[in-house]
Amino acid sequence: MDVKGKREITGRVFDEEGRPIAGVTVTCDGEETKTLFDGSYKFDGLPIGHHIVEVAVERYKTQKHHIEILREEETVVLDFHLEPREGDSKIFGYVLDGSTWEPIKTGGSVYMSHPSLNRYTPINPFDGYYEFTHLPPGQYTLWVSLVEYEDEMKIVEVRNGEEKREDFIINKKREEIPWG
Repeated sequence: MDVKGKREITGRVFDEEGRPIAGVTVTCDGEETKTLFDGSYKFDGLPIGHHIVEVAVERYKTQKHHIEILREEETVVLDFHLEPREGDSKIFGYVLDGSTWEPIKTGGSVYMSHPSLNRYTPINPFDGYYEFTHLPPGQYTLWVSLVEYEDEMKIVEVRNGEEKREDFIINKKREEIPWG
């Protein structure tokens, strides 16, 4: 490593809402580092010349920048503002009462969790239908939590372009009679 000059590339990685993202892998000329809790990263001791800095995060568009370091003492600040990558996968289904097999007509929501994506969608009060669209490929945790019913959770994996039906059959909570 050449210690004559201070040559570095530093910056931060932000999500689509401007929040810093921790634990993201940033690559510079094949060398990797992870962002800290505040989204910051740093490569130092770089040679003069051309460098390629890249961030690739699931659910976001990959970003790559070409940087030229021209002087012995140079710090380049390069922030990444990630843009969501929409996929073309879909998860859909119906929420049904476990004793009647009829659609849940009370409304409510189905919730979806993913390491970099959380959403919810309403349950149609007429037919119990729900759907999540424009999903990138990956594994998603879905769950239904309705008053008077037991919670139900499922893990669903979709490939690129796949449409997957996942119905929820939920049971009413049992009423416990208090002793007294």
